[in-house]
Amino acid sequence: MSLRLSHPVARHVGDRRDTGNDPSPLVRFDGNPILTPDQMPVECSAVFNAGAVRFNDKVLLLLRVEDYSRKTNFHVATSDDGVNFGVNPEPIRYPLRDVEREHHGHRFDMRITPMDGAFYVCHAVWLGKLGCSVAMARTSDFVDFEPVGSVSVPSNRNAVLFPEKIRGLYARLERPQDIDGSGRMWVSYSPDLRFWGDSLPLNMPITPWSTRKSGAGCIPIRTSAGWLEIYHATAMTASSENYYLGVMLLDLEDPSKVIAFPQRFILAAEKSYECVGQVPNVVFTGGAVEMPDGTLNLYYGGADTRICLATTTVQKLVDFCLDSVNCEKSNLCGKA
Repeated sequence: MSLRLSHPVARHVGDRRDTGNDPSPLVRFDGNPILTPDQMPVECSAVFNAGAVRFNDKVLLLLRVEDYSRKTNFHVATSDDGVNFGVNPEPIRYPLRDVEREHHGHRFDMRITPMDGAFYVCHAVWLGKLGCSVAMARTSDFVDFEPVGSVSVPSNRNAVLFPEKIRGLYARLERPQDIDGSGRMWVSYSPDLRFWGDSLPLNMPITPWSTRKSGAGCIPIRTSAGWLEIYHATAMTASSENYYLGVMLLDLEDPSKVIAFPQRFILAAEKSYECVGQVPNVVFTGGAVEMPDGTLNLYYGGADTRICLATTTVQKLVDFCLDSVNCEKSNLCGKA
């Protein structure tokens, strides 16, 4: 049984930004936010940072749900149209590993990769004084989840599994974390999803909006131009650490090589539902789903409190990346 939440009209049309000539190919849904704590069928102080995938011809979100003790459970929400979701009041079943149980593991921010006839979720797990690790599980029904291997060595987070092997190996993006909380994206490889190595940093430029950290967001999408990756980045301002979303293309055979990197972000925290909440000024994505009409639904957390939606297409994002290469070569970026 699930609680179904409805919006007046399922329109993939919305505003871009309040001011300026926004070059982003991403458009906010005008019915945002699409899921809020008061709409949930369980005790909930925040619902955010969902993994997203197509499952049984529906859009499925794996919601991070915090109660009023800040305990996290994961609940499945499904939708026919990608906007109006029914939420299962029962959390998923995913047993703790011994190391998680011993160190009071706190899991969060799942990403979902379909591969080899199953669905794999990567997520962060906080292990008390040991810090943050990443872990993985497998499911076929989004009810029962089986742990895959142990947790990584701290500190690491924002793990995202590629949807196919690269040069015969499984591959994942991840973000080892420095002692001050900053960090950059790396790619690692595995023969069996248990033992990871051959790690390399991505050769990403640093922009004024990514000076503090960057991390993988959505599952990489294979295109003829390269792996399309939508990611988050942060920079310190006078008042807070602000989150942004960016997009780039990675080499198909060596994802450590960034082949197209727009200097512009595609989304920043500007709306009240992105700026006001338990963590202000946050837009954070964990998944995107391509709809039957070609629309790419990008699901993101607003202010670590609610679920929001923005739309685009894969081709528009690829063109945005490739156009950035052309305009930077011609030194015309940002000029009328």
